[in-house]
Amino acid sequence: MKRFFGKERGGDLPPRDAAVVGQVRKIDLSSMIDVAIEVWRLQDRVNKLQAATGRKDPSIAFSIDKIQHVLREIGVEAREYTGQTYNEGMSLDVLTFDYPVEEKPINRIVQETVSPAIFFDGTLHKMAQVIVGKGDGTVDDKKHD
Repeated sequence: MKRFFGKERGGDLPPRDAAVVGQVRKIDLSSMIDVAIEVWRLQDRVNKLQAATGRKDPSIAFSIDKIQHVLREIGVEAREYTGQTYNEGMSLDVLTFDYPVEEKPINRIVQETVSPAIFFDGTLHKMAQVIVGKGDGTVDDKKHD
């Protein structure tokens, strides 16, 4: 018997067929999309926390970068659009326009990315959810969550 964290365990794991060892379990693309979104959200929250406290933790940034690198290696990439000029032809899910309905500003920007776009092997699989505002930086003072 082997000890593992103070507990008795049975013998070693059963031997595996050499052909099976190199294979990886098939993972659903929707699961990878969920992982990419949650890593993006984690990075966003860490950035906000670090900005609020004025302290940065390079080890957290390194870990998040590493996860994103692994996702890119398998073809999954999250993209955000905050700060980019908005036009009607963009493949974005606009949750709200942060200016009065009757107003049609010429210059509009993506004010906030609520959820990133997810691409797999360069093909869009999930549109970003965004809030669009005026390009001159003025907003209507409404809080959007």
